[in-house]
Amino acid sequence: MTMKIRSKTLKNGLKSYYFRIVLNGKPTMKSGYISNKEAVNAYRAYKIAEAHGQLESQQTKRIKFNELAKEWLAMKAKEVKPSTYKKIEERYKLHIQSYFKGIYLDELTPIKAQKFVNGLAAKLVGYTDSLDIVNQVYKKAVQYGYVKANPFTNVDKPRAKKAPSSASVKFYDVEQLRRFLNSAYQLYAKDYYSRYLFFRLLAFTGMRKGEALALNWSDVDFSNKTLSISKTVVTVASGEVISDEPKTKASNRLMTLDDETVSALAEWKLRQHDLYKALGYSASPCSYVFNSEVNSFISLSRPRAWARAIAKAAGLPAIIIHGFRHTYATLAVQSGMDIKQLQYQLGHNDVHTTLQIYAEVTKKQKTETAKIFANFVNESNIKSNIENN
Repeated sequence: MTMKIRSKTLKNGLKSYYFRIVLNGKPTMKSGYISNKEAVNAYRAYKIAEAHGQLESQQTKRIKFNELAKEWLAMKAKEVKPSTYKKIEERYKLHIQSYFKGIYLDELTPIKAQKFVNGLAAKLVGYTDSLDIVNQVYKKAVQYGYVKANPFTNVDKPRAKKAPSSASVKFYDVEQLRRFLNSAYQLYAKDYYSRYLFFRLLAFTGMRKGEALALNWSDVDFSNKTLSISKTVVTVASGEVISDEPKTKASNRLMTLDDETVSALAEWKLRQHDLYKALGYSASPCSYVFNSEVNSFISLSRPRAWARAIAKAAGLPAIIIHGFRHTYATLAVQSGMDIKQLQYQLGHNDVHTTLQIYAEVTKKQKTETAKIFANFVNESNIKSNIENN
């Protein structure tokens, strides 16, 4: 241990001892010692404290989970779209904030972490989204040195709470979809044709509901039978707005429409025009395909009530609107659509998202595939045996 103790004579004639020392990589001056021995002992004490991580500069400030969570949320707000951030913030406030109230980051043991996960799993159907937030906050805590390890690293993830039976059907098979669309036509074709058209579009294109509600007539090309998707309705802090920022880079796409869907769009355009004419307009003052009562776009929450009414009339279980996207994807796979084409149709940025749908395709189809393959091999085998004899 090399040390150089220096001294200076004060105005009162007494000597004061001091030294320079490097602590935690930073050079600093320590002074005010009354003897050389006191200065030497102080120097040694500083070096021993540094070796044991006991210096004040080495002590990390203890902070509460919710303090760091607020910092993490502020960072997240800059990284993701306002609509995504709103969902994350709501999840945090509903399922995380109150549980961690007053708890310091270093107080949470792996056992307490497991208890939290168990409670979350018993309460929520999709609990892993909320767990992901807690995990990310703790990753930051490790990064900042507030804790040595993330107590959630090795937690067991219990099976999620089952959705109520009424919501147990996530998407429709081909027969259920036919029944649903027939029911939609019978229920709404006379007075609310656009509601039937909305579900026809979702079922035959796989587009997101926000993309459908943001459609303008200028996005529809009747002669080429195409539909341009370049915007979506999103929820932000102030309410709902039309965003030109796509959900993913692949969301902006040009979709080819079948003849019947083109006819349904043309039918609604004529009816919409007639409705405005009856109100005294010479031309439509609204550019939206699906216009609200105040000539704006329709709120994201509205189609759910339509879907429930249609499902009820058809004697079908109700599915969430996103379920029509899943229905489209599943039926597209079953009809033999190429994976890259399906990725394009759905506007998926990452093919892994599309591959997940492929992996989920009904057990019935997997069984059929196995039978087709077995028949093919058996037939080939019989043919080759006949040819060889």
